[in-house]
Amino acid sequence: MATGTRGARGHGWLRKYRAGLGGRHLQGQWHFRNVNELDEINDQVFSMNESLSKEDNIPTEAYLDLSVAGDAPRRVVIELASAALPKTTENFRLLCQEKGEDGGYDSTLVYKIEKTVGLCLGDVVSDDGSSGRCHPKFGTYTSPYSFEDEGFLVSHTGPGIVSMMSPGVHRNDSRFLITTKSAAQLDGRFVAFGRVKEGMDVINDIDTGVFTKRGRPTVEIKVVGCGIP
Repeated sequence: MATGTRGARGHGWLRKYRAGLGGRHLQGQWHFRNVNELDEINDQVFSMNESLSKEDNIPTEAYLDLSVAGDAPRRVVIELASAALPKTTENFRLLCQEKGEDGGYDSTLVYKIEKTVGLCLGDVVSDDGSSGRCHPKFGTYTSPYSFEDEGFLVSHTGPGIVSMMSPGVHRNDSRFLITTKSAAQLDGRFVAFGRVKEGMDVINDIDTGVFTKRGRPTVEIKVVGCGIP
C-alpha cells in the first residue's frame, strides 16, 4: 500500500504539494514551469524578425477585423514570428490575403470559445471547426490540405498567443486559436506562431461578453476583413 510520500504514481506528489509545486491533479512536465523565463524566450523568438532584410519584404504582422452580431468591426493586429517560423507564418498571411471564394479567412467565423483556452477560428472549409485547409502553396501530393509541424518555439504563457490548431502530429491546416489564458497544456502540441500586438481588448470582450452553448457562440462572430497592415 502506498505511503503517500511518493504515491502510487511514483512522482512524490505530496512532497511537491507541500513545497508549493502543485498536487496530484498537476502531474506532468508542465505542472510547474518558470513563466518569466518562457516569456523571455518568446521575446527572443519574435526579436529574430529584426534579422529580416527589407529586400526580402517579409511581413511580420497581420490583422483580423472581427464583428460580433453584425456590429461595427474591431481590429486585432497580430505580430508574427516570421523569421523563426517562416512556413507557418506565411501560410497564415496568405490565408489572410485570400478574398471571396478563394478559401481564405475572410468571412469565416469564430466557431468556438473555450473558456479555459481561448477563441477558435480559421475553418475555411465548413466554418464549424470540423475541417480546415492550408494554403495550396504548402499542400503536397501526399498531404494536400495540411503541412508538418515547423517547431515548438513559442510557449503558450498567457493571453494573446496565436497558435495553430492541428488535429494531430504534422497536420496543420488553417484552424488556429487566440489564447485568453495561459495554456501550458498546448505546449509541444500546437505550433504557436504569433501574439496579439493590438486589440487584446477585442478578444477579451468576446471571451467575457458572448454567451456560449457547449462552447459554441450564440451570436455570429465573423472575420469581416483580414490582411497585411
